[in-house]
Amino acid sequence: MAGVRLEKMEAHFRELLKNKGFKREYELERAKVALAQRIAQIRQENHLNQKEMAKRLNVSQQFISQIETAQEDNLTLDTLIRLAKCLGRGVKISFPKVAAGKTCLIVG
Repeated sequence: MAGVRLEKMEAHFRELLKNKGFKREYELERAKVALAQRIAQIRQENHLNQKEMAKRLNVSQQFISQIETAQEDNLTLDTLIRLAKCLGRGVKISFPKVAAGKTCLIVG
């Protein structure tokens, strides 16, 4: 029974993705979540908790939490660079060629 519902949901989702506006918003949210998860992962690899990272960046722990849960809509390039530096990382931006209709925002 659950398999049938899942198939219907997948079909419905494929139908939604045909809408360019929906697809654009979905891909943006997906990239934001991937970036948020990657930031949290690197922070944990550096044995930092959110409070310690916030202190290093002179921001609130809540701000770090919002970034790591993709709830921060105004993540600037400056903030991203400061986050990366705090974690001993850099930020790499590239413009690879992509096929028409393919996702052009990739988080790695």
